[in-house]
Amino acid sequence: MTEIVTIDLGEISRFIGRYSLGRDNGFDSLHFLRIKIPAGQIDSEKLRKIAELSRKYGRGYVEITDRQDIQLHWIRSEDALDLFERLYEIGYYTDMCGQGFSKACFGDVRNITACPLSGKINDFDVAIYAKHLTSYFTGNKDFLDLPRKFKIGFAGCGGDCLRLTINDLGMFGIEREAERGFVPFVGGSVGASQPEPMLAKSLCIFVPEKKVFEFVKTVVEIHRDYSSRENKAKARFKNLVTQWGIEKLREKIEEKLGVFDRITFEKPEYSDHNGYGLQIDGLYYYTLPVWGGTLSSEKIEFVADMAEKHGSGEIRLTTDQNITFVDIADIERLKKDLERQFEIKEGKLYFSSIACTSKFCGKTRSLHAKDLLKKLIEICERKGMKDLRIHVSGCRNSCACHQVADIGLVGKIVKVDGKMVQAYDIYVGGDFAKLKMGRVYMKDLYGERLFSEFERLLEVIGNGAKAEAKG
Repeated sequence: MTEIVTIDLGEISRFIGRYSLGRDNGFDSLHFLRIKIPAGQIDSEKLRKIAELSRKYGRGYVEITDRQDIQLHWIRSEDALDLFERLYEIGYYTDMCGQGFSKACFGDVRNITACPLSGKINDFDVAIYAKHLTSYFTGNKDFLDLPRKFKIGFAGCGGDCLRLTINDLGMFGIEREAERGFVPFVGGSVGASQPEPMLAKSLCIFVPEKKVFEFVKTVVEIHRDYSSRENKAKARFKNLVTQWGIEKLREKIEEKLGVFDRITFEKPEYSDHNGYGLQIDGLYYYTLPVWGGTLSSEKIEFVADMAEKHGSGEIRLTTDQNITFVDIADIERLKKDLERQFEIKEGKLYFSSIACTSKFCGKTRSLHAKDLLKKLIEICERKGMKDLRIHVSGCRNSCACHQVADIGLVGKIVKVDGKMVQAYDIYVGGDFAKLKMGRVYMKDLYGERLFSEFERLLEVIGNGAKAEAKG
């Protein structure tokens, strides 16, 4: 007779399914902590507490990710429970980071992103859904064993400011016949999984607000129950969407939820919230560019101070790794104060360029993605070209979505004269809103040739822009 052994986990039970350390392999960091910031919205008090955690546990280093998370490194495993307890007190959880599992299992719903100006530039507050659904999925035992991770985003500003089409499920907010709702885009993922990197396709249906929660839940359930568990490479939702096709997926959803109105909507319009603008309440927002999303605990505290001094104390993190201040009365006073700690420059180059954290995952050597982005920005400055969006990924996992940038770079290791050398491939012409993937421009570039070819590419782009202007 088999004896069943039960273990009382006590207080630790509240951490199960809600907290996880990720695995690092570079710069002497063994573990990272990725803190979910639902919809990217955080107040100054919580921001200061995260700064304290980064100082105590993570050498005072902080990163904003391209999914509106906050990430710490150099986390020791022996500090995990204490750190989880501190996060629990703040009210935050983490991604589950299933990289340690070799099989297709234990995927989770990642931090759900939302337009950083949700509820500020119009009264369509899509962040409500992002926060509600994040709360529902986090720690929910019915959704802790997805075949692979599942990414969701909500846009409601009239354009795509989130790269919605790289998500497994992107919800594009519209108003139709005086009713608000969403057009879903499904099956996006630009990482190195099968069948290939691809952008999400429109389901061509209208999901009214009252059905949003059940709709999203149903799509995640379909991923859980039908996506491949054969191996990790085949387990992303895009593989199922490709195998089934849009019509079958739509039918499966409607079997559970009823028929949705059809709508012809194939591509979202691009939008950004760079610089500053007017809110519906007469106050202003201002987006501070943070190159590569890298900050220190001191700068995080400074940001909290500025949010309180000049606004309501709330900030919004963006998928471009930036910080958006909201409820600002005087933009110029805020910018003048920010210049005490930040170098403020205007242009798409600074606001919309991103880089992944390749130096910590151990998949790149020097130059790492963030360091390379900085050098490429310097080259663009010398050439006077600031209307470009550059994304730098450290490897084929495409953490910085290099395929959907004006210029994208992806790291790889190549063998040169018997030695392994860090190199990069360059992509050009990507556009997530136009559902256009970038094409390979040049491959296996390393050393000074990487920079000389990049400069040559800028000349080609510049000459093309001049010719178009004349035409």
